[in-house]
Amino acid sequence: MSRRLFRTTLLALYVVTALSLCATGYGLSISHNPAQVVQTVVALVTASCALTGAELLRRHSPRKQLVAEDATGLPGRGRLLADLNQALTSATPDQPVLLVLFDLIGFKEYNDTFGYPAGDALLMRLADKLSRVAVTRGSAYRLDGDEFAALLRVEGEVGQLADLAASALVEEGDGFAVAPCYGTALLPHEGETASDALRVANERMYALKYSLRPSDGTLHSNEVLMEALARRGPDCGDHLHGLAELVEAVAFKLGIGIEELEQIRLAAELHDVGKSALPTTILEKSFPLDVEERRFVERHSMIGERILHAAPALHKVARMIRWTHERYDGSGYPDHLSGTDIPLGARIIGVCDAFDAMISKRPYRKAMSVEEARAELRQNAGSQFDPLVVDAFCTVMEERERFFLAA
Repeated sequence: MSRRLFRTTLLALYVVTALSLCATGYGLSISHNPAQVVQTVVALVTASCALTGAELLRRHSPRKQLVAEDATGLPGRGRLLADLNQALTSATPDQPVLLVLFDLIGFKEYNDTFGYPAGDALLMRLADKLSRVAVTRGSAYRLDGDEFAALLRVEGEVGQLADLAASALVEEGDGFAVAPCYGTALLPHEGETASDALRVANERMYALKYSLRPSDGTLHSNEVLMEALARRGPDCGDHLHGLAELVEAVAFKLGIGIEELEQIRLAAELHDVGKSALPTTILEKSFPLDVEERRFVERHSMIGERILHAAPALHKVARMIRWTHERYDGSGYPDHLSGTDIPLGARIIGVCDAFDAMISKRPYRKAMSVEEARAELRQNAGSQFDPLVVDAFCTVMEERERFFLAA
């Protein structure tokens, strides 16, 4: 039954109940001749049947049925139990089925540091990776929070299969590391019922989890994560300082005051801090990102804002960083601001950062020349970029070229 049909049927039963009860009350309030008494009894029985039917429908509504998928697109615990019961009837010693339960280590720290939206995006990416590994061998599931599961046909070594599935749930970047600990149960050898299999896998998973101690360096505390973020500046080296210097020169050309100039320069140096939350596999990808990966990357400016909000003195810088990827025509992200609604500092950083990206080599494309990049900025002035900022940028570049030629 579809959700809409279910609601319509439930409403109809409640209406019938109400009308029947009204008829009952009316019949009792008037004459007591036999015909009217019979009509009253019939109305009362109808009301009782309708109310009973409505209650049964409510109790067995779609919400009480097996949940097909959660936000990650994976089936949940109810589907796993159903599939486990089916696997127990079909698994044989020669063709066993492996149950693997996963618990993510490091995910709570990721969530606490980068925020729940970033955590949700990471979970969706991990769920997709696990699903791709499982699709040819069985199914993947998300049980709750940062817990996953897989039910896989064994075709080779059990340990290798479990490790392959676990590798799908590993992500790391400059400021984080997320990896699973897991437990397994081999069917039909290690469980006669679904509950038995889950208990065996669960006990093994938690035995591994609690054997890991923060002192052995396996678990990543918030302190370690923040140290990694703090170390990111030196790793970026000349790139960030050179970009900040260029941003400062353009801001000065546009007549921005000293106090705001300092904030803009700081925002330029820190504008990519949110990329610390991105997996290295994405940052170092050798070909253009797909749609889902791009959506994941587009969260980094909001993550950067969240990180800097931890320091009250950096709140203005944090807001500026949030909007460095907005576009002048309103088609940017994350808030689709346009024109002068985008802070001037963010517009300046957007132009300078785009220029720097164009003249830098990427794994999937060669670098543009300075002339080509400058032409690209002018071509996109008024759409992606603020025309006044582009003019100021080009003026600064021309002045620098004349200076170096004269020297």
